[in-house]
Amino acid sequence: MNTLEQTERPGIFALFKGPSGSGKTVGALSFPDVWMADLDKKMPAIARKHFPKTSIDYEQFDLIYPLEDKLTSWLGNCPHETLLFDSITSMVSLILKSTGVAKGEGMTQMLKNMNKFAGKFKQELMTIDYYNAETRIVEHIIDLCKTLYIQPGNPKNIIFTAHILTVESAPDLKTKIVTRTRSIVTAGKKVAAWVPTQFDEVYLFGTSEQGGLGENEDSKTHHLMTSETTGEDDAKTAFFLSKYTDFTDKNLYEMLQAQIAGAEMFQ
Repeated sequence: MNTLEQTERPGIFALFKGPSGSGKTVGALSFPDVWMADLDKKMPAIARKHFPKTSIDYEQFDLIYPLEDKLTSWLGNCPHETLLFDSITSMVSLILKSTGVAKGEGMTQMLKNMNKFAGKFKQELMTIDYYNAETRIVEHIIDLCKTLYIQPGNPKNIIFTAHILTVESAPDLKTKIVTRTRSIVTAGKKVAAWVPTQFDEVYLFGTSEQGGLGENEDSKTHHLMTSETTGEDDAKTAFFLSKYTDFTDKNLYEMLQAQIAGAEMFQ
């Protein structure tokens, strides 16, 4: 293969990450012909609020295996232009639940069993039985999505959302320095560090209060997206996008398409 002989994919393979309520899902639902794996189980309320006239297909899952079967059935012929997985954080919870079912125990029983152990033994039990399953199944789902993404036709866009959390380390014994890091929320640290490396596009979402300076003027929450690393949060893009995209009350997909088309005019 030669890079000069290959055409660019018309869509994106992306991770949308940010705090809860920052607009990740709303931004992703603005993409065309969405099928959504509603792992957070917040549909259809969010679609009715933000896209009341748009038809959006979605499914909710009680175990991870039917989701895998659904993706496998679309190898070679996917009926949807955009696949949305909302969110990786809830996907991990579903994997842990499915692992417990496979072992013959629910999440409540799993926690009871863990409480019988102390210290490192408790951690080892969780790592062996559940963290390894989390790592392998998340890797498998993302690999399946990569295969779907490079196949001819649909899907043209594949988007995962992920919640992020700030974690502070214990003070260093010598320097007393506390290290603050922000990462996506998963059960294991390995998956949280690995997931962002698998995406061409990693967009960070956040909010900003604007206005409200006048006596009778109310402030308004604006929803922002950036594709550049900001502080402790990494982000990236292969396109020429604006540093910040304010998509408050706007269609994020259309804004991104306009930015990409405008940049291509000047290349």
